[in-house]
Amino acid sequence: MSTITLATFYNPTQWHHQEFTLAVGTVTAALLFLLYKVYVTVSTNGKEKKITKKSLPKSSMSILETIQMMAGRKVPIQLFDMAKDLGSWNFELNLPVPGHPKVVVVAEAEDARSIFRDSLTEKPKSIYGQLMEMSPTKSPSMFAMQTGAEWHRRRKGTAPAFSQTHIRRMNQVAVKHTEKWLKEILTPIVQNNESFDVVKELLKVVLRAFSETALQYDISDEEIYMFITEWDLIAKEYVLKSAAKPFRKYLTAILPERRRAVQACDSVYKLFHRIINNYRNLDSPIEGTVIDLIMKNPTFKNDENIIASELFLYMVAGHDTTAISVSWILMELGKNPQEQRSLREALSKMKPEEWSKSELLRNVAREGMRLHPVSSHAIARELGRDMITKKGYFLQKGTLAFLPFYVIFRNNEIFEDAEAFLPSRWENPTESMKRAFIPFATGVQNCVGQALANAELHSILARMIYEFDFSVEDEGYPEGSLVFTPVGLRMKATRAKP
Repeated sequence: MSTITLATFYNPTQWHHQEFTLAVGTVTAALLFLLYKVYVTVSTNGKEKKITKKSLPKSSMSILETIQMMAGRKVPIQLFDMAKDLGSWNFELNLPVPGHPKVVVVAEAEDARSIFRDSLTEKPKSIYGQLMEMSPTKSPSMFAMQTGAEWHRRRKGTAPAFSQTHIRRMNQVAVKHTEKWLKEILTPIVQNNESFDVVKELLKVVLRAFSETALQYDISDEEIYMFITEWDLIAKEYVLKSAAKPFRKYLTAILPERRRAVQACDSVYKLFHRIINNYRNLDSPIEGTVIDLIMKNPTFKNDENIIASELFLYMVAGHDTTAISVSWILMELGKNPQEQRSLREALSKMKPEEWSKSELLRNVAREGMRLHPVSSHAIARELGRDMITKKGYFLQKGTLAFLPFYVIFRNNEIFEDAEAFLPSRWENPTESMKRAFIPFATGVQNCVGQALANAELHSILARMIYEFDFSVEDEGYPEGSLVFTPVGLRMKATRAKP
């Protein structure tokens, strides 16, 4: 339809022409409307239906305030507070993102499940594309890739690394490194009546275990320190700041933090090139490990930079979840000494090789991961089709949906007394509780290593609780980038009484 300018509207010589055009347009619109009504009536078997598109409640935050929030490190808590204020677990954010009609938060459990499991739903390039910026080749890893032939080849190619045989082997190594840490690091701390930074210590333990088993590499203390330090800088820049403010990549020359993150990427990739060279020099590499399968996968075309990118994100995913989950659970057990004693008593009645079968251990782990999911807010999906939510709200195809586990798992309509640490709630969980609790996501793009993460979490936690009693000296504060972490959490330990 052409636009009628003011000059044309007030031009007397064209008035009758415009009047005729408007009349024709009105008649045409009326005919089209009648045809639509006939179509609706016929297609609904004579029963006319009125289609309404109810919009989600919308945050009152301004665009600038929303951008600042999403680039901050307390996003899960702020989204949870927002849901409570709006009285809705699903709501719209005032955040324009090119390529998406709207940006929403979906924390209604059944709606989140539907999105995760929808075959047309994809990881949005607007969010996960930032992970490509970390790579020297700017190529996507499996973790940032949308589903398709190449994604399936990569996922299928590394899946055997998480078979029961390899999980048993990897778990045994994790326990070995845990016992070494208990003896060489924690015991002297206990003897000196000192406290320790839980997250930092457990990250070292799990990194050593993952490097040895998945990458067949004996990582040094210096390399561990470098990786933990540099990854924190990388996550702040690429996962938080650049995801919310994508223009930052064009301002590298004038942004010191961005330049420092680029240097951090260089340092980390040098480590992974050393890991690749180490594998190539092994006389008898173990078959079926993560690095073995990736090095042999023709999808990577033997390109060291692409392989290094893939290994990098496997390392991130392989150590953060376990170490930080155990840290959160230890904190809760320290704050709830009766729960800690009950778990120790249950473990003492079993042989160590049977600990993984302890129902109480599983319930404690579930409850800790429910209350403090490490993948708290960074998971997002782009809707592949129009959707009507459980409560009748309309979500348009292409909508960018954040699916924050921190908010989903604290829904008091599903979890009674949702903000309390109550392992007993899992003794007889409702069906809605079981369906809502998806800490590793669900659908085809769920976590490939979730079985390993669960096995290591149970083994490390049981080994620590069996021998030591933990109390909280300083809770620190929760902070998130890719994972939600209790920064500065300090605990003290004493020998557990028999």
